[in-house]
Amino acid sequence: MMSEKLIALWNGSLAGRRKNYSALHVELYPKLFMYASKMLHDDDLVDDLLQDLFVKFWENRGKIGPIKNVEAYFYRSTRSMVLNHIRLKKHRDSKLIHMSAPEHVFSTEDIIISNESNSLTKELVLSALNRLPAKQREILNMRFYDELSYPQIAKVLGIRYQSVINHVYRAVQSLRQASELSALYAA
Repeated sequence: MMSEKLIALWNGSLAGRRKNYSALHVELYPKLFMYASKMLHDDDLVDDLLQDLFVKFWENRGKIGPIKNVEAYFYRSTRSMVLNHIRLKKHRDSKLIHMSAPEHVFSTEDIIISNESNSLTKELVLSALNRLPAKQREILNMRFYDELSYPQIAKVLGIRYQSVINHVYRAVQSLRQASELSALYAA
């Protein structure tokens, strides 16, 4: 029954009916707010992101077609917005850290050697990561790049907490056994 109501509101919104759009917003906003709040823990930010999501939906409604599961569409969209926000914030924060004054002054040779070593290490790690199964890569990215907790990852992906831990464990084991990486750190 709820699914049919959401589909009717969705179709009305796509047709440009503001009442349907408002009703869709009223129906979905509380659930999406709770979902995003579990990942961000900042109610004002969550509110801003969800308002942006609904505005983008309204502005792009002419480009969107009918869907079977309206709720899932908005949950996926919310997840994407939250993860994009986390990535951008992390990127901005890392830029601020790099802008601070250096504590030590290194010689040009030290910097060149360090950059070459870091570049080689990065290439080897990326090569090993690319050989991991897609699900393990996604979970590692969420855990270490996006800095999401295991429960947050489980919630976002809709899988059990233990499955997330198992994926991370297997991925790390695979990386440890990667011949390029083991040779790099054996020296």
